[in-house]
Amino acid sequence: MQEKKPTIAEANRAYFQALANTRGSIAMLPALAGPTIVVLFAANVGPLNAPSAFEGYGVLSSLSAINVVLIWTSAICLLLSVLLKGVSYRAQVLSSMVMAGMAVILVYCLCLLALAIATLSQARGEQFYATLFSTVGIITVVIVAGSTSVHVLLLRRRLRIGHSEKRTMGNFLAVSRSNRSTMFWIAFGLVAVVSNVVTSGQYLVNTAGALGLLLFACVIPSLPVEFAYLAYLKSKDRDYWERPPRPVAKEVRLRLARKIILWVVGIAGALALFWVLAKYVL
Repeated sequence: MQEKKPTIAEANRAYFQALANTRGSIAMLPALAGPTIVVLFAANVGPLNAPSAFEGYGVLSSLSAINVVLIWTSAICLLLSVLLKGVSYRAQVLSSMVMAGMAVILVYCLCLLALAIATLSQARGEQFYATLFSTVGIITVVIVAGSTSVHVLLLRRRLRIGHSEKRTMGNFLAVSRSNRSTMFWIAFGLVAVVSNVVTSGQYLVNTAGALGLLLFACVIPSLPVEFAYLAYLKSKDRDYWERPPRPVAKEVRLRLARKIILWVVGIAGALALFWVLAKYVL
């Protein structure tokens, strides 16, 4: 007897219920906030940490200030997600919206770091690199916007035909066999191979940054798109809500809170010390 094929509605429901309990789970918020803090800090103390005489210093300084705000925002979200886990599960719509927002920040920070590596790794204050950074930055915004639109259209198409069982089971990063994917990998190969053959590897770091930028700008925007739609589904139907974890004893929570506070203070102190060393000593 053949197994009954799920309907489109059942396939979509199964996919987003699986998403809510895996990649899009509220428990995954620290996994978004943590790397975001690290990447933004690396960008600030690395390629964006330019002297005031550097051409384009005003733009880099403004980005660094924005990054500081995002670092603190991510740190607060990380701390609250751990200390107020019960509240997070009682307000799952808001928590999923925060997840979508953190995914947007993740797209921003990954693209920013890759952009800076691709355009500023050989800069010594020249006007050319400042112009290159701004120009490629504008192109990156257009690519991310276009990629986000493509992911929205792909989501709408999958909702019409039903998510496949393969995607539901976790094969979310499978490479599409569409013409768009073929063109992407052709462009990827041309940038990686041709540029280094022509320049004898002189721009290897720039090439790595360009490849990372292309990858992040095209692929990662799928996260905020799906997380935002999951938040919408949670606002309409509690069937998509996650089961809260089992309650933890008060002594365990206090012990965990002390550890988190110590870790946050310790990491903040270490980052501040590294910042001072990078800015005034190194």
